[in-house]
Amino acid sequence: MSHFLIGLFLYVSVITVTADDGRSEDLLIGWKGETYNPTVGKARKGDRYGTEPWIETISWSPRAFVYHNFLTEAECDHLVMLGTQRVSRSLVVDSKTGQSKLDDIRTSYGAAFGRGEDPIIAEIEERIAEWTHLPPEHGEPMQILRYVDGQKYDAHWDWFDDPVHHRAYLVDGNRYATVLLYLSEVEAGGETNLPLADAIDLSVQSIENPSPCAARMGINIKPRKGDALLFFDMDVMGEKGDRKALHASCPTLKGMKWTATKWIHNKPYMGKFDPMRTAGLCKDISQECTALVAEGKCIEDLDKMVGPGGICRRSCGDCVDCPAGDILCARRNMRSRVRARLLAAEGAGGRSGVAQQS
Repeated sequence: MSHFLIGLFLYVSVITVTADDGRSEDLLIGWKGETYNPTVGKARKGDRYGTEPWIETISWSPRAFVYHNFLTEAECDHLVMLGTQRVSRSLVVDSKTGQSKLDDIRTSYGAAFGRGEDPIIAEIEERIAEWTHLPPEHGEPMQILRYVDGQKYDAHWDWFDDPVHHRAYLVDGNRYATVLLYLSEVEAGGETNLPLADAIDLSVQSIENPSPCAARMGINIKPRKGDALLFFDMDVMGEKGDRKALHASCPTLKGMKWTATKWIHNKPYMGKFDPMRTAGLCKDISQECTALVAEGKCIEDLDKMVGPGGICRRSCGDCVDCPAGDILCARRNMRSRVRARLLAAEGAGGRSGVAQQS
């Protein structure tokens, strides 16, 4: 068995945990009827896809899935806000030289955000890991992209298959899976096109009023704020690229399209990112936490104070000290206790005092 599959088994084996109130949290998506219950608030306003998170399998060649209502509206808006402050013209990697360059194949604007750079990014990355069953340390930094006025990304593969990337493949692995998060609605165009994919049921998966790009062939996914697309770039063993994973971002013809991309490797990427170890430490980052807690910031500034990467997790009662080597405890700390209690309090009709409970 490859080291990749062994690592994957070890990661999956510790995902099913017990919540603070003793309830079993079924985090292995699809194993028990898609019972994933994120602790980050309600989904966006409903349409024919509903308001609850649910997973739609759209192809087995390549393996591709749409997670409807994966993000909340607030999470989408936060990522767009971050992207607005940092985006610049997107580059591509020259397969002959290995250097990044401008190319008309890709005309979007984008920006990279470090793994766990802020609490919301960290929370989203952990949910992506739970969905894909791939450890967060296998992920590249999140890329936030903006498309407008016909901007596009022509058909391409995310996995590397050229001499320039051979060294990167040996050190950090190849891109095994891609998760594409849709952060905005698009008035026309902007579909994600999988031209070689085999649809499970085209009568169900066909979209209304496709753009010329999306009308040609394959499966097309219409951008819908809060949805996420997952497709696997390589075979199950992580040894060979899947040609059927060819994909493109159709030109955005009307409106503005915002997306976030998470590429996940078949080996740990850049070796130094260990969010579970950090979560197990349960510590405050800021020296002002006592004052901030007294001012009620655990609730007023929730996104900054708590969750993975939060600056006052210990003082806000968002985590617990974990014994050395206690993987289950560290994984429970990856989830925000304050957010979970806040949701429970909202369900009971109140939200006061939840941050100070231990």
